[in-house]
Amino acid sequence: MADRIELGSVVGVFGVRGEVRLHLHNREESVLREPRSVTLVSPDGAERTATVSARPGAGKRIIGKVDGVGTPEDAAALMGWTVHIDRSQLPEAGEGEYYVADLIGLSVEDESGTALGTLADIVPGERDIWVVTTDAGEAFFIATPETLRRVDTDAGVVVIADGALTAGE
Repeated sequence: MADRIELGSVVGVFGVRGEVRLHLHNREESVLREPRSVTLVSPDGAERTATVSARPGAGKRIIGKVDGVGTPEDAAALMGWTVHIDRSQLPEAGEGEYYVADLIGLSVEDESGTALGTLADIVPGERDIWVVTTDAGEAFFIATPETLRRVDTDAGVVVIADGALTAGE
């Protein structure tokens, strides 16, 4: 398991006080409502430790305040950076819940036990799309109770319904 979990990324600037718009993988997560020490990672891999807090904005926006960032120009310099937090600062995942970082890299097989590939990504949405790397390239399935049969992080496997995997284009 990863020691750090990616919470999301900086996707924009908000206002004139150097606040940022955040895309959080789990919008309902309240972990940043109180200031937290996080690691910001730039697109080229540079890291910076900062204290960040977040609050709901209008609509689906999440507004973040990064200590030491006080102008729109400073905030713009963080565009594209990802926000990571030590696992120890996060609540335990509930029954049937997982952190994406714990799922990426798991083997994917169908109900008959046929190995299909490796889970490469989860694209969040109204219905999450799970991307699988196969011998033939990239494939995907939409994660629903009908398609996702079992997740066993201890065994390192995701079991999906027979025929649920669709080849990528």
